[in-house]
Amino acid sequence: MSKEKRTHYGFGSKRKPFEYFTVRPESIAGSLSFVVHGFGTYESSSVLAGQSQKVRLDFFDTREAALEVYPEAENGNDFSDPQVSVAHLPGENDFVAGGAYPDDYEDGY
Repeated sequence: MSKEKRTHYGFGSKRKPFEYFTVRPESIAGSLSFVVHGFGTYESSSVLAGQSQKVRLDFFDTREAALEVYPEAENGNDFSDPQVSVAHLPGENDFVAGGAYPDDYEDGY
């Protein structure tokens, strides 16, 4: 793995750079890895517009190896990471502008 610093960009048409990075241990396929996440903001065209975007970017065998490539990464965990909410989206039985969902009808049509 290269030790040079990488620049990553969020997903979407505007592809803004991530605002910050975190590194944390995670068990992946039964072994411990250190995972780097990039954080940004979903763009206006997303159903999650304006909410925090979290993207898994890279995996390393040690925290030190992750920090060599992402020296600005902070320690991350489920309690400090921003949470994304879909509470603003319609529920399964909610009215939807333009009509009901196809599965709202008994025969599916």
